Amino acid sequence: MTKSKRENSEDKTIRSADLLIEFGCEELPPKSLPALANNMFELFSAQLLNADLGFNSKNSRVLYSPRRIALLMSGVASKQPDQTLERKGPALSAAFDADQNPTPAAIGFARSVGKDIADLETLKTDNGEWLYCRVEKTGQPLDNLLLPMLEKTLGMLAIAKPMRWASNDFSFIRPLHWLLVLHGTKVVDVTLMGHRASNTTRGHRVHSPGPHLVKSPQDYESLLEAASVLVDHDKRREIIQRQATELGVEAGGRALIDPNLLDEVSNLVEWPRSICGSFDPEFLDIPAEALIASMQDHQKFFPVLEPENSGLLARFITVINLESRDPDAVRQGFERVIRPRLADARFFWDLDHKAAIKDWLPSLDKIVFQKSLGSIGDKSRRIADISLKIAEYTGVDKESAERAALLCKCDLASQMVGEFPELQGVMGRYYADSSGESSVVAQAIGEHYLPAYSGDRLPGHPVGKIVSLADRLDSLTGIFATGLKPSGNKDPFALRRAALGLVRILLDGELNIELDKLLAIAAMAVQQQLAVSPEVLLELRQFIIERLKHYLRDQGYETSLINSALDAPLTTLPDLVSRLAALREFIKLPAAAILVAANKRIGNILRKSGFDKGSKINEDILLIAEERLLFDEIKNISSDIDQLCRQADYSSALTLLAGLSDNVAAFFDHVMVMDENADIRVNRLSILAGLKELFDRIANLALIG
Repeated sequence: MTKSKRENSEDKTIRSADLLIEFGCEELPPKSLPALANNMFELFSAQLLNADLGFNSKNSRVLYSPRRIALLMSGVASKQPDQTLERKGPALSAAFDADQNPTPAAIGFARSVGKDIADLETLKTDNGEWLYCRVEKTGQPLDNLLLPMLEKTLGMLAIAKPMRWASNDFSFIRPLHWLLVLHGTKVVDVTLMGHRASNTTRGHRVHSPGPHLVKSPQDYESLLEAASVLVDHDKRREIIQRQATELGVEAGGRALIDPNLLDEVSNLVEWPRSICGSFDPEFLDIPAEALIASMQDHQKFFPVLEPENSGLLARFITVINLESRDPDAVRQGFERVIRPRLADARFFWDLDHKAAIKDWLPSLDKIVFQKSLGSIGDKSRRIADISLKIAEYTGVDKESAERAALLCKCDLASQMVGEFPELQGVMGRYYADSSGESSVVAQAIGEHYLPAYSGDRLPGHPVGKIVSLADRLDSLTGIFATGLKPSGNKDPFALRRAALGLVRILLDGELNIELDKLLAIAAMAVQQQLAVSPEVLLELRQFIIERLKHYLRDQGYETSLINSALDAPLTTLPDLVSRLAALREFIKLPAAAILVAANKRIGNILRKSGFDKGSKINEDILLIAEERLLFDEIKNISSDIDQLCRQADYSSALTLLAGLSDNVAAFFDHVMVMDENADIRVNRLSILAGLKELFDRIANLALIG
């Protein structure tokens, strides 16, 4: 056994200084750069901690730009603290023989600690005496530890496609061109990926390439800024957003700044300067979404919208990586570049209009959805079947629902969506409009992917909600039936998102349909191609319920209340929320604690007694006043509770039930439930069962913590 006790943990002789490590590379991938840099920072911080090298984690940070990743670690110790290691060896009885000669166990222990046996001490404990030794261990300097720490950090980095260059046997995200390692003002002598560390960095490729001498880590950021490099991503992002916003206003509109595109552009430039350009207004005849997709996806431009609405202006904003001497020439160059891209969008738009949206239906049979579930055409027909049945059940326009569902995937066969997959549904709406489909059908096609993400808007029309539900139900039921349900972090069919979207649409309240009814309808459609067992439906139901629980918790409901309400019969999700809201107010009442405790007690009594709920109450043997009084109260309010629950007036129902608290307390104070007489015992159990059934219409109070 080895015990370690650190000494001099606050040794003032251990110098600390900021540590700067810069990896200078060829242009790094802009989308993965933030995750890569943060991963490197976390891994290296862990290496410092594991090496027992103290540093100020709060003031440490990672900086990055397209050509570099820099770790700026605050107050890193120059060496590990010295330590005294307490080593416990064999018991004395095993360390020496009868003649007090050392045994092999003692000799081996002495050798392991580098001591003679005569120099070993004895440790006395309650369990006996043992050989013992204190070993002084000198802390290693940072200079000796840094290289293996960096090698471990780089070895653990999550790099999807590492690169090799020249004839080297090492790899990295991009070829390394320089390495800077400074501890305070001192260069730490390490060689990594063919580069020996120095105290020089490089500035902007055009304006100030360098090399530039970095005297200390504190000078690093300001020195690079003087060399036309903003190494802080947040600063670059802020500058680009401000410049784009100002240019949008100057252009007579407002810049459309997508956060993801803003992040990407911020990692494409080191010295951001924004320019506003224009394009031919004739392109505005194309749907704005297609133009925006072309500008954002292909050109990394920020579109400019009209100031008061989402209409598009014939302007764009681009970000360049230098201070141009001739901004007009740069602008004209971008205007020349954007025209062929927008011309491509016009070509796709015109080509797609040569056919009506319904003419693409046969093409969907050539697009595979999933091997066991067939093509997108098969899926469309299942969605139409499901939509029709939901519409019939809910009283929504069934012809429109079926038509919209059948056509909702048709734009997948269009040229425009082939080029811009993110326009699925959006283009379908345009094509449905131009093909003469009704406005309801067109709107439903455009909305059936909603909500696309957490917090996204819901479909605005009941037909759109039905088609959106049907699409999700088909995917959930079908994929669960194939056995490809989500596992851990793997969810290739985005079923968690689909289930959450389904929950949100049902909670919106306009489609009065039970979850179990929906699952049954979906199973009938999927079974045309693949068997859906009761076990699969039960598993899927629980999967959706779990997403529902997460959503309700996010809405502020306590877990115990959610579980309590879900333990009652589940009808529609709006009904569930009504019960939850009433329950949240009910537990604030003084009577609630008594009734919650009583429900828990009743549940335990009924469970242990093996009570048969089919037993009827014999009023002739209600012998005690308290049991008679409780029985009469339950009998008197039962019909009122039934009526209130049918009206979904759960607040009034719980208020009525709260009035039973005194009688319930009196019953338990004066009535022996488990009477020796079997008939009396069954009678009293029946009273309690009847009482619990009244509450269980709304929630199982026994589950409230």
